[in-house]
Formats: sequence, structure tokens, C-alpha cells
Amino acid sequence: VHHPPNSGFFACLFRIMQTSGMSGCHPNALAVGRYLLSLDPLRDPMGVLLILDYYALASRRSAVALSEEEEDGPELGASFIVDLVESEKVTINWEDNLTSRHHKCPLLQLPNWAFSYAMALYRLSRKEEADEALETALEMFPMVLPKLLEMNKVNVQARSFQMDWPTVLPAFNHDVNAANIDEVNTHIEARVARAAGEHLVRIFVERNHKLWKENDVVQWLYCCSEKVVNGAEPQLEDEGDEGNDVEKSTSTDAPPKQLTSTFSPALARYAQCDPSDYEDRFLTFPPEAIALDPNLVGPALVHDHRRGRFLRGGQAQGGGMMEREMMEGGGVPADLMEQLRGVLGMAGNDDVDLLDPDSPILQLYLQSLLPWAQVDGVRPPR
Repeated sequence: VHHPPNSGFFACLFRIMQTSGMSGCHPNALAVGRYLLSLDPLRDPMGVLLILDYYALASRRSAVALSEEEEDGPELGASFIVDLVESEKVTINWEDNLTSRHHKCPLLQLPNWAFSYAMALYRLSRKEEADEALETALEMFPMVLPKLLEMNKVNVQARSFQMDWPTVLPAFNHDVNAANIDEVNTHIEARVARAAGEHLVRIFVERNHKLWKENDVVQWLYCCSEKVVNGAEPQLEDEGDEGNDVEKSTSTDAPPKQLTSTFSPALARYAQCDPSDYEDRFLTFPPEAIALDPNLVGPALVHDHRRGRFLRGGQAQGGGMMEREMMEGGGVPADLMEQLRGVLGMAGNDDVDLLDPDSPILQLYLQSLLPWAQVDGVRPPR
């Protein structure tokens, strides 16, 4: 990918995948992403693994639906995720240039793949395996749960017989509000890994949160998080004093459980990935960055049914007061011409033609880039 011909090809495939996902063609985006990953699965230079699981789950295509034999069937995207994870053929590799150490971790060490693997098992109706996978993901990356609930606007203050988030979330919020990183990570390598992991968690939550907003999925999240917090705590009994079991259990309450995320140093490979590359929109130039004179564009954008077309080349086009003026005066009024030249900073220069505000916006933009064009607020080149 570092060679010029290959870099353009990789970037083109990534943009095709991105635009396909934006237009709702998730199966096409998944196909392009799989092909892009197959070109260099060891290094993954375009960071396809950070979004490939989303396209797989969002496609929701089944094999029997394609053959039109039955209505329901196993999802191809969910099956792809499960097969890829369980095959263990794709791993994350990264070599630290400072220490020359090589780091390697399985695919489930990525936060998005850990949760997407559980979701894929859930959609394939492998309930017990899905519960175990989700509990493992919550234990490894507890900071994901509060962020998912916040993005989906789940009410975590209310209590009910089905869900009681105030008793569960404190164990997961400890990792989100861990300001004392020095106590969690004492080595610089662990701090770099945590920074990279938080970056990947942010990308995952921004992109995949819509897949976790259904009521049954939220209920499943709560059940698994409750199991993670409570766990299978051993019950200590005293055979000689069975009557004081209740008092002993209340007096020896264990401290609240606090979960902390564990990130592999190999995740530093994706630390430089831009989150905007995994969004559903393209970044555009802000209005103040476009070098177009508002005095030129403004009149063209204002709708006035009484105004005829602006003059081009000294001839009248359309009707209205301006046209009558020119028909009577035989051309462009001198005072109007001087005002326009003064606004454009071209007073006293008869060799420069005025730009037609009714021209297409792209034409105006290209004309404003010419060396002899003067734009309000921009110094002319010396």
C-alpha cells in the first residue's frame, strides 16, 4: 500500500466501501470491505476491521432469502463474523518502532469485534454462546456499556422489575471516570494501549450504537451486565451458627465491584485512524473557507420575480427596471457600473470584465481563482 500505484487503489476501494454504506447498500459495502481486507489482512492499512463488522450486521441478508425458498434463515453477515472469529485466521499485529517489540492479539481483542461477535451469535439464536461472549466483552471493555446507553438515550435512572440500571452501572462507570490512570497503567506501553483502546471504543460506539438500541437487545445487555457485576459469588456458611446467616451476610458485604478495561498493545496499530472515515457523511468545506465574494454570489441566490437576468456583455436579457434603463440609455448605466467596480476593487480599471452573478456557481468559483480576479477581503497577489 505504500507504493504510489497501490495507495491509490486501496484508497479508491475504501471510498467505494464508504459511499456504498452511506447510500444504504450494506451488502455491497461488505463485499468491497472483504476484498479490501483480503489484499493485506496482516497489516490492514486502511483500517477495514474497524467497520467491517458493522456492514456485516447491517446487511441482514440470508442465504434462503436470496434463493427465495423461505422467508427466514441464518444471516450471512452474522455467519461471516462468527466464522471469521472462530477460524482465528485474522490477527492484529503491530511492531513498536521504539522498542522493536512485536505485539499480536486475536480479533476479539478489538472492542468492536468482541461486541459484534456476541451480537452475531445472538442473531443466530445461539443464546448460551451469545451470553458468554457478551459477558466476556463487558468484562474486557466495561467502558462501552455506559457509552452505548448514552448514545441510544436509554433512561438509566429509572428502576423497574425488568431493569435496574442504577445498581449495575456504577461498576462500569468506574472505568469511564478513571482519572487516576497512573494507578491503572503504570507503564508507558500500557498507557499507549489504553489511549488507542479508548480511540477504538469511540469509533465503535459512534458507528454501531444503532444496532444496540432495540428493546430486546437492551434487555439482553442488562441481563449480561448484571451477571458480570454480581457473578457467582461463593456463599460462606458457618455450620456451628446457622441462625446468624442473615446477620453475617449483611455485616460482611463485599465492596462494590469495579471493572477496568484491558487493551492489548497491538491496538496501537489503529491509533492513527481518523474517526471521520467511519461516519455516514463526508466532511465539507465551511462557508468561510470558500473564496467566493458574497457580493457576487448573494444577488444570484436571492429570488426576485421582478428582476430580469443580469447583463452579460452589455446586452439586456429579460425584463424589468434594469432592462428599461439599458434600453433607454443604450447600455449599462454608468453609475451602476462604477458601483460594481468599486465593490469589486476594480475602480479605474477598464480592462477587467465584470463577473456575471447569474453564472453557474462552479463557473464563478473557477473565475474567482484566476490571478487577475479580486475577492473582497483577500489581498491581491504581489
